[in-house]
Amino acid sequence: MFLYKRGMQMTDEVALKPSMYEKLQDKIFCYMSMALLVLLPVIEVVFEFLRKFKVGSFKKFTPSKYQAHIIKYFAIVLTVFIIITFVMRIVKGFKLYVADIFYVTLTVFMLLSMIFSVNRGVFAGGSEYYCEWPTHFLCYYGLFYAGSMIKDPQLRKRLMYSLVFVALLEGVIAYFQTFDWEITYCLFRDDRVSKTTYGTCQNTNFYGTLSTVLTAVTAGLFIFSKKLFKSQVFKWIIYAVSLLVFYTLLASQARLAWLGVIGLVFTYVVSLLVMRKKSNIDKETFRDITNGCLVIAIGYLMVMIITVMCTPYIVSRVEYTASNDVTDLLTGDEGFGSGRGWIWKVALYATKNHPITGIGLDNLGQAFREMPTYIEGVSRVQDKGHNEYIHTLATQGIPALINYLALLVYSVTGAVKAIINEKDEEKRSILWICLGVVAAYLAQALLSSSVMNVAIYFWIFLGLITPRTKAVSFKKR
Repeated sequence: MFLYKRGMQMTDEVALKPSMYEKLQDKIFCYMSMALLVLLPVIEVVFEFLRKFKVGSFKKFTPSKYQAHIIKYFAIVLTVFIIITFVMRIVKGFKLYVADIFYVTLTVFMLLSMIFSVNRGVFAGGSEYYCEWPTHFLCYYGLFYAGSMIKDPQLRKRLMYSLVFVALLEGVIAYFQTFDWEITYCLFRDDRVSKTTYGTCQNTNFYGTLSTVLTAVTAGLFIFSKKLFKSQVFKWIIYAVSLLVFYTLLASQARLAWLGVIGLVFTYVVSLLVMRKKSNIDKETFRDITNGCLVIAIGYLMVMIITVMCTPYIVSRVEYTASNDVTDLLTGDEGFGSGRGWIWKVALYATKNHPITGIGLDNLGQAFREMPTYIEGVSRVQDKGHNEYIHTLATQGIPALINYLALLVYSVTGAVKAIINEKDEEKRSILWICLGVVAAYLAQALLSSSVMNVAIYFWIFLGLITPRTKAVSFKKR
């Protein structure tokens, strides 16, 4: 009997250990995702320098234009590899996870929206730097799937470390932009306030979203540094990078980024209160995390004070909000939020006419043309909803939005439970950082829309917090 139980225990232990195939799969998904996240801004910088110095045909290149094509090619490779993993799992005895179901449902709703689009084949009015093609959505969902498949904590850490490099690159470029020093030019220069930041995104709002994600990543790595790595030098480098990115976030003058930071702070405050009461975390670890939060908060506060004293970035936006948006809200003017009130009204109006599959994948501009008050060549047309949830509702339909919200609820609640119950401090720390990143993005998404060169960073982290537990096995018994 003892030998039987011992044998069963050894069998269970072997089952828990990842196979060589699973380890290889982890690495492929991790390094493929890292390659995209790092190469996208790097290639943009290279293209901008080539254009600046008028090297060959590069002098005709439009900044950000080829980012769309890079993401498209990665989407194809990711999708092919995901299909291969599904086939391999079927051969071995297929196990279906909730993450797999969401990957399929996200793809199905996207394809239905594309097929039944009012303007089939038109995305964001055809603007390559602004649009989201079906292949871009495949890339998003592929990154989500990849993130959910990466189990090795070391690989997860490497992925986040790669974003420290991205944060440094974006931060340095954006910092120079505060002096109006640019590699080439901004696509939206006519609309951009002098000395505001846009990084490699070519738009201050886009950079506001990206800097929110990068701030959340670097802040998290600093807060949990004791559990993730030993180097004190690396720890304080991350701290400096985080302060730099936070400053450029403020310099973008994107109020959506402020909302993202508030979401990040709220997440850490609430999670610390919850962990103090319900978790098995030891007192020393909890104290280290709390101290890390305080140090990073003090750093951000000092940056904000300096910014208020030396620049107009915060004060001017607060004054604008008080004198325009608050007044518009009180008087019922639809122009509040830099015109967001009108955009949301149009998007919701379109939902009445296209409730199931939406008006068309990334085709919000058509909603303006369907308004009774629309006049060709006179009325304003906006291709993005400036609220990711309303944009999804209008362009992909009610079922797609419900599916997306269900995914968010499942992923976030699963991550919270895992953080509370996890005994491995390294795994807990990684998951906690990822939850902060997702929370920050979701908060700012109330005022922004998904764009291809920023959304990729969100979807990989959404995958990283999505649990792969309680699989349903279809293996023949």
